[in-house]
Amino acid sequence: MVKTVKRNQIRKRNRRRVTSSTMDDRPRRYARLLHNPDNGDHVFDIYDGERGETHKFVASSTLNSTTGHTCGMLAFCGATGNGFSVSSTAATSNVTWNLVNTGFPGQVFLNANASKTRCKALKLELIPSAASFTNITGEAACGVTTGQSFVAGSTTINQIFDIAKAYGPLRREIVTSRWFPSGLDHTYASYNTAPNEDHNWVYIAYRGWPAGTPITVRITYVVEFTLKNDIGIPPTGAVSNPIGHAHVLSSLQAQDPHWHHSLLDEVKKAGVGIAEDVGKFARHAARNGMVQIAERVFKRGAGAMLLA
Repeated sequence: MVKTVKRNQIRKRNRRRVTSSTMDDRPRRYARLLHNPDNGDHVFDIYDGERGETHKFVASSTLNSTTGHTCGMLAFCGATGNGFSVSSTAATSNVTWNLVNTGFPGQVFLNANASKTRCKALKLELIPSAASFTNITGEAACGVTTGQSFVAGSTTINQIFDIAKAYGPLRREIVTSRWFPSGLDHTYASYNTAPNEDHNWVYIAYRGWPAGTPITVRITYVVEFTLKNDIGIPPTGAVSNPIGHAHVLSSLQAQDPHWHHSLLDEVKKAGVGIAEDVGKFARHAARNGMVQIAERVFKRGAGAMLLA
């Protein structure tokens, strides 16, 4: 009787192991894709509804190439493939834009083949490598916001900084701003049209940059699209089995509220350093019979900082 009970317990444990190892790993893969569209693998069924084709496109553009300009921004709506870029002589001056898809990733291919689109992952990278070490000045801002922030067609760069998720000093390193979907972004939009005001945009801005010095922005765009009906490829007829992207975003946000940009990376690195220092001190204290003192220091000091 005892042996039978033990065998049943072992079988139950083995069944639990098999279940956990064969769980759907798409949420984890999608989280990686959101964080790194360049190297993340293509996850097909993210949203519900009609299953489309998925491709990744990359494009680069140059900002601030006009004499005397010191500030500017680039914004992109992954739902429709439209965006704009502007620059100005002063961050307090009004800048006006027009929505275009010219120069944005996938423009030629998607205009020819795509009927409707929805974004899966997207990131902007500001690359201040055109200036020397001694000539890098200014600030960068990163943000994700709905199209309502851009419908007026004009604003100032300072106002864009005010609504940014984060901003910080420019250094000789790439600044990354990552997109994430809103509640509306699981639906398709007509490609190359004016975006709905509730679609999420991603943007990156700069100010105080050396006058007239070019600065590069690289865009990586992972998009799902349905094909136009005049190119001879019938729709799949397949229906997506969605992963619940809202839960993926909630998990990313819970782990790191600043996962979608790089401007606070130095703070995160400092936090890791603090944790390492506390760990070394705790080991030293334990060797000297001071474990309780080490625990008090961690709880009252750096531990509180890391949890804040």
